[in-house]
Amino acid sequence: MDSGTGKIVRGRHLVLLSSVSDAAERHRLLVEKEVLAPQVVLAQGDGIPYYSQAAPRMQFSGLCQDLPPQVHLLTLARWGPKMVLLRLEHQFAVTEDSRGNLSSPVTLNLQNLFQAFIITHLMETTLAANQPLSRASRLKWITNTGPTSYPAPSKLDPTSVTLQPMEIRTFVARVQWQEFS
Repeated sequence: MDSGTGKIVRGRHLVLLSSVSDAAERHRLLVEKEVLAPQVVLAQGDGIPYYSQAAPRMQFSGLCQDLPPQVHLLTLARWGPKMVLLRLEHQFAVTEDSRGNLSSPVTLNLQNLFQAFIITHLMETTLAANQPLSRASRLKWITNTGPTSYPAPSKLDPTSVTLQPMEIRTFVARVQWQEFS
């Protein structure tokens, strides 16, 4: 039942003025900060219960160190008692950053990146995380220049994971949970 009073809608517009050469860098990093900010989701668990006399924690980071600016943590989700789903994205194309720093491949050490856990085993999966990447069969495209070849996945080392420009990589990690003080 509409009473004819209308609805109030509030929003915010961000206007970014920059040169063409650095527009991608400024736009992507601003979008990550403003639109893709982390979302905290609370659920019941079997951890230490909250009590109001506890000293409040005013700041928390789940990372031991900052990710490089071109890397975005798309997904970090618990997949079982000792498993997490981890999805990382390199958000720049090869020629998108005029200085070239943000458009180059980046190698990460995932082993001790997170405060809450240590990765003990890492398995790369398809983007949907429904099968190991090693078992995925890709379509064989035949173009005017011949069939397209795809490199076989290499042995995965959690201390050295490389993201190519515009690449999204998905992993299921077995973890050892750390105690918080």
